[in-house]
Amino acid sequence: MKKVFLVTGLILLTAVSFGQKKEIKKAEKAVKSGDYTEAMTLLSQAEPMLGSAETDEKVSFYVTRAEARMNNLSSDFAALSKAGSDLQKALEIDPGASKDSRYSDAVTILKSKMEQMAIKDFRSKDYKSAAGKYFAIYSASKQDTIFLANAAISAKNAQDYETAITYYETLLDVGYTDIKEQYVATSMETGMEEVFDTKTQRDLMVKGGSHIKPVTRNSPSKQEDFLNDLTVMYAETGNSEKALTLLKKLRSTNPNDAGLIRAEADLQYKMGNSAKYQELISELISKDPNNPELYFNLGVTSNKSGNTEKAMEYYKKALELDPNYVGANINMASMILDMQPPLVTEMNGLGTSNADYKRYDILKAKLTEIQRSSIPYLEAAVRLRPEDIDFARTLMNIYTQVGEDAKATAMKAKVEALEGGE
Repeated sequence: MKKVFLVTGLILLTAVSFGQKKEIKKAEKAVKSGDYTEAMTLLSQAEPMLGSAETDEKVSFYVTRAEARMNNLSSDFAALSKAGSDLQKALEIDPGASKDSRYSDAVTILKSKMEQMAIKDFRSKDYKSAAGKYFAIYSASKQDTIFLANAAISAKNAQDYETAITYYETLLDVGYTDIKEQYVATSMETGMEEVFDTKTQRDLMVKGGSHIKPVTRNSPSKQEDFLNDLTVMYAETGNSEKALTLLKKLRSTNPNDAGLIRAEADLQYKMGNSAKYQELISELISKDPNNPELYFNLGVTSNKSGNTEKAMEYYKKALELDPNYVGANINMASMILDMQPPLVTEMNGLGTSNADYKRYDILKAKLTEIQRSSIPYLEAAVRLRPEDIDFARTLMNIYTQVGEDAKATAMKAKVEALEGGE
């Protein structure tokens, strides 16, 4: 009886295996004929028996299911992602499957369909969704790191910095550079170099005589761009030390890059390192001495550190280079008017003695001098920001205080007009 039982078991096992193979073959035929629903039904029947299948049958099962999932007209991105998982499973079972034309065709079609959906999301500015789709494509075909790069850029645009950082770090770990061959020739008409999509296209233009000096060169590496993006995102997510480490790494290879110096200066400022910030901005000024923004920035940090005299020097230098620099005009006016409160407090605390009256007159003269010195900067602010009622109201009050009655009346009319438009 024992021998009969074993033989029966072997017969049962063979029958199950044969039935499984038959269902997979039927599913393959259904896919070829475009009946993807029937294919999925047949594969569902075969799946419980998959554990006992041969390697080639398992690979065929997953590739066929991927084909059925991705070719169905109603397939959404979730179905395509499942198809990607099926293809990945086939590759795990047999790494040699990647050499099979059927497998590679399926991967190509899948990537194309998924990429179209990702591009649509990106163009409609749904960056978070685009990031997820690009990463899913990368997960289905990890040798195509360009999709991971697109996922990283999309996540950054979505301000999903934690996710973007993970993607960027992976790109750097795998050594992704996005360096491509560029097919270049010089236009006879403009004298400028032009980059062509293909060597054939470039060579045709040269042969036709419209272009000369054909050269092939590599495009710049994207790694520096990635490092710059990472620096910003580290800073945004509170990882300032990581950002600083990256910046120093970048600056070690490009010590004179003004953009990198500025980036480190901004980061040092965010970290509260005002002295280092000023040192770096001063370095920038030595490279770009006619840039008013640099002096303005030094004015801001000097004022914050309590060095108001130095701050005013920097603001005046910025205005010397650009009289219409609105921020410098506003900050100069603000700093000058900030000198008023101590004088006003002392004036209000004086008594009625002759000495107090004399002191009051001295303080009043100083106050008027301060107010008058703010007028040119306030007038510039009102001229440059004509819709800002606060500047107009402040200037009106200053005119009144210093006895400029006609100007005060004109500014009052402007304030009332602005109030009517609110």
